[in-house]
Amino acid sequence: MAIVAEILLSERSLPLVGLARSIPSGEISLPHSIPLESWNCLMVSVDADSREAFERELDAQDEIRETTTIGKTGDGWFYQVFIDGDSLRVDGCDPDAFEGALLEATITGDGWRERKVFADYDAFTIFRDRCELNDLPVELLSIDSDPDDPDERTQFGLTDRQYTALTLAFSRGYYDSPRRTSTAQLADELDISAASVSNLLRRAEHQLVKQTLGPDPYINGLTA
Repeated sequence: MAIVAEILLSERSLPLVGLARSIPSGEISLPHSIPLESWNCLMVSVDADSREAFERELDAQDEIRETTTIGKTGDGWFYQVFIDGDSLRVDGCDPDAFEGALLEATITGDGWRERKVFADYDAFTIFRDRCELNDLPVELLSIDSDPDDPDERTQFGLTDRQYTALTLAFSRGYYDSPRRTSTAQLADELDISAASVSNLLRRAEHQLVKQTLGPDPYINGLTA
């Protein structure tokens, strides 16, 4: 089942991050990215109040090779920005190293905040590992199998707290081998005790196994 993850690529050396810090709004919208042979074409937009500062600071960005003003809409000013192909560090548009499709992105002074759809959790894990191999920190902000369907998370019988704990544990590598985090670290993020985290995960795991294997009579028949 496909999942949607909201992530922060927390690296100030990424393209246009320095530019985002220098404009009044502090952010640049990135609706689309097109990989070319040696460059990347970014379709970006800024609000009207940031236009002057954005255009003034373009020449100061080493990664930018060329820009074209597209025009103004109700959402702000749109531009084509051509950047060095190597400056993205990890290219989500590379068909030879593809894990997730970009839904939308916002560039801020802290990095790139992206919403991506992945085929499954394994694809997200591969993407996260590839970023780390390229020394690109990935912070998972949220992850959902279908954020537009309010019944999606309840179909497995999980409570909101169980779902939150299980999602965080998975995203932080608790189920990796070897483990990349501990219940104590998860507890710090959830602001509860380590014992409570263990209890939430145990109950969530039990519920998922029960939901997967079927009703109790069927399970009892297998073990009889």
